[in-house]
Amino acid sequence: MRNNQPVSQREYQFDDHATLMSTTDLNSYITYANDAFIEVSGFTPDEVNGQPHNMVRHPDMPPEAFADMWATLKQGEPWTALVKNRRKNGDHYWVRANAIPVVRAGKVQGYMSVRTKPTPEEVKQTETLYREFREGRAKGRGFHKGLIVGRGWRRLGSLLKTLPLRWRIRSALLALWPLA
Repeated sequence: MRNNQPVSQREYQFDDHATLMSTTDLNSYITYANDAFIEVSGFTPDEVNGQPHNMVRHPDMPPEAFADMWATLKQGEPWTALVKNRRKNGDHYWVRANAIPVVRAGKVQGYMSVRTKPTPEEVKQTETLYREFREGRAKGRGFHKGLIVGRGWRRLGSLLKTLPLRWRIRSALLALWPLA
């Protein structure tokens, strides 16, 4: 996994209403980055275009998060999670990343990511959780489509998070059926 250095551990604050957007090819090389992404990342358009998207990966991110992201995207599904990115100067910024496969003529042609600013409370919780993953203390937990879920016997507690919406609705209707 790419380990971008140096890092300053200074957080870069960006506009609460900014939307960072980028697209990549199938190999995750940047094909487009909007002005907000360029400004927040600290790179120039020439430095970003054609480069691997993991150029903004912060070393504090647990490898499990990106393994889950790629597994999810390769299944043709969207992935959403909080991500700590590294700026060109080593500072960092947190985003809620929403990544999807870009499909044209029935084939995946690349990927698109739209990122917004998370709340400070979300960042604080996520920092703690990701630290536990990096330090090997996230026993019984893992990623599933960007969500943190239980593993092993704890998986039952995460069932409602991972069930497709149609099955959550059906489950509620089945539970109410005896009352009808």
